[in-house]
Amino acid sequence: MNTVLGRMRLKGGAKPAMETPTGMQDNGSESPAPGTAPAPATTPRSGSAPGSSLDVVRQPAYGQGIVVSLIVAAAVFVLAIMAIRDAETSGIPLTETTGPLFWGLAVLVIAGAGAGAQYSELTAARAAESLGYPRRESSLHSAWAVPVVATTAAVLLVATHHNRVMLVAGPAVAFFGVAGALLSRDLLDDATEATHRTAATIHALIVHVIGFLAFSGVYLNKMSSWIAAPLVAILSAILILESLERGPATRTQRIGYAALGGMIMAEATVAVNWWPTYGWTGGAVLLVCFYLVSGILLARTQRPTLRRRDLLEYGAVSGTALLILAITA
Repeated sequence: MNTVLGRMRLKGGAKPAMETPTGMQDNGSESPAPGTAPAPATTPRSGSAPGSSLDVVRQPAYGQGIVVSLIVAAAVFVLAIMAIRDAETSGIPLTETTGPLFWGLAVLVIAGAGAGAQYSELTAARAAESLGYPRRESSLHSAWAVPVVATTAAVLLVATHHNRVMLVAGPAVAFFGVAGALLSRDLLDDATEATHRTAATIHALIVHVIGFLAFSGVYLNKMSSWIAAPLVAILSAILILESLERGPATRTQRIGYAALGGMIMAEATVAVNWWPTYGWTGGAVLLVCFYLVSGILLARTQRPTLRRRDLLEYGAVSGTALLILAITA
């Protein structure tokens, strides 16, 4: 008995290892029952690392976005050629060399830019979902928003300046506006917790740059407030609709806040029209107002109540910018 106990003792108090009975293999799996076929061996999936399937989706999605951007830029180039001719004094620069044909084609180009951008977005979303990478759900489809405003800005600038510089600048605004809008939305859709802030910053930057160009295109013509205010209100509401994509707002909230922001921007336009300044300064002032309005509305959708930090951030930045513009104008 002592001999048996002595054999079972191990140094350090460790338990003895169990011996494997003869005929059993230590392969980490149970043997198949008699009469059943053995389980097929699992082999690692060959190919790229996880997530590479999403890259396969991105390539055609980016391709579609580039194609849409090129088509819109080419159409704006044609409009720029049409706008270069002898000017007729009409009091408003954008109507000096343009007529009904120009504006009829411009409306079709703007609508086509929005439709093409939205189609590209929906196609990319379906392709990603078919590969098991569904994109986050959106309360309202708004991929058309920034491309529409970007193309409108390009048309306004082309019609206002109607010179050879616009043969390059106009199509460039349209191309980078449409392509940048689609790219920024794609970054938001694929953003992780670590990259969401960067993606949101890029998205906001593109929205505000396009807003500046569009507001400037309106203000440069010094139109009557009865025309300028509704134009700025519509453009602002469309951009706010897209800005709220970064927040968890419902469809009703986004539409309501966009309408509210548009009305506030219309009132700001009336006030700016009384300011005796010219050039791009008026567009910059409207951009500052848009930054304040859209920022507060976005913060309101992200949190139940506005923080003092939000009011200080948007209020201080906007107040400082307005002060600088007033001094340097």
